[in-house]
Amino acid sequence: MKFKLSRKTIAICSLVLMLFVVGYAYNAFMSTKYETLGFDIDENDLSEFPADIDAAEVAGNNKAGSVTVVESKEEDDQEVSSFFTEYKLERDKNRTKEYDMWQNIIDSDKAEPTFKTLAQEEIVKIVALTEKEMIIENLILARGFKDALVFLTDDSATVVVEAKELTPASVAKIQDIVMTNTKIPASNIKIMLKD
Repeated sequence: MKFKLSRKTIAICSLVLMLFVVGYAYNAFMSTKYETLGFDIDENDLSEFPADIDAAEVAGNNKAGSVTVVESKEEDDQEVSSFFTEYKLERDKNRTKEYDMWQNIIDSDKAEPTFKTLAQEEIVKIVALTEKEMIIENLILARGFKDALVFLTDDSATVVVEAKELTPASVAKIQDIVMTNTKIPASNIKIMLKD
């Protein structure tokens, strides 16, 4: 049995390989970025945090599940504000790069229809995640928090808020906002305080 490699097959295989490499590089970059900003987030599971972080137990008997609240060390207001602004810009820049990569596949005349369909689905996913994060951040701000940062995946949410403290009532408000807008269970929602 003879196997012929056409230019089209090689190009498709190269694109698929490039997608895996870009995905791996993105994950490696993001896990490094989390570590440099003081987050100890496991790249395989954003819902798991190490036990050595100073965590306050909140909503332990919640019927919908539990929420983990993590408090950070004190920083001055300018550094905290800079943290939120810088991280939002970095998140948006990475999403734009990912969007452009998928858009290039859609625009390519040489891409197979199945890859174009996959690229369209990924773009829809990126736009939906970005929109949900923005809505959740704005709703949290409307509840009286100074600033908020939301990281969403398909099955988990990490929320960082700027406030003096997190009370069980404020945690419940944040949890309700996230659950209402994403359908993510309370057990997969992490709420962190950046004061």
